[in-house]
Amino acid sequence: MVTIYKLKLKTFKIIQKIFKIFNFKIFYSKDIDVLSNLKVDMIIDVGVANGTKFLLNNFSNAKYLLIEPNIDYHKNIETKLAKKFNTKLFKYAAGNKNEKKKLFINGPISSFYERENFKFNNFYEVEVRQLDEILINEKISSNSLLKIDCEGGELDVLLGANNTLNKVKYVIVELRLNKIDTYNPSEIINYLYEKKFFWKHILKVYYAKNGIDFLDVIFVKK
Repeated sequence: MVTIYKLKLKTFKIIQKIFKIFNFKIFYSKDIDVLSNLKVDMIIDVGVANGTKFLLNNFSNAKYLLIEPNIDYHKNIETKLAKKFNTKLFKYAAGNKNEKKKLFINGPISSFYERENFKFNNFYEVEVRQLDEILINEKISSNSLLKIDCEGGELDVLLGANNTLNKVKYVIVELRLNKIDTYNPSEIINYLYEKKFFWKHILKVYYAKNGIDFLDVIFVKK
């Protein structure tokens, strides 16, 4: 597994060099092609905000199970998204254990974790539940996709989603490389590998001053 991690790090460095020549739209246009070839009829979206556009654009007919604890987004999800798509909203945060936590807010960004050179100006106390518990009464399709974007909480979500991972076919996860130090990317890669999910494609690269900030990566169950 150490060899796999070193290979991924080498890939990241190559992308950094290429990025100086090409803009991110080249990578992004590729991720649309990748997603359009997938057969997906259910999407579990953890960290919805105002909606995950690349999923909504590619899978407009899918059923969406939306997990979003930030009350600032609930009205938009319940009105605009619900009118256009088949959605069900769960007003919880997904994590590794059941508890109450402070969700820090600054504009469109919300997180349980502090980050470098960034200040939050508000917070909400929210309920955290394991994803398996949140979805306990839902019938998960064999052609389901789990997407996780939790501003540093991605590994915690996966650790509380053992049963869910047994059912879904695809996982899209935001892998953080800078600013939030809550996990090493190799931990997520290794954990998903243990669950029979293999790294398939980098969907999008988010670039910052100091290099790659984070990646959206799709993993496919073998």
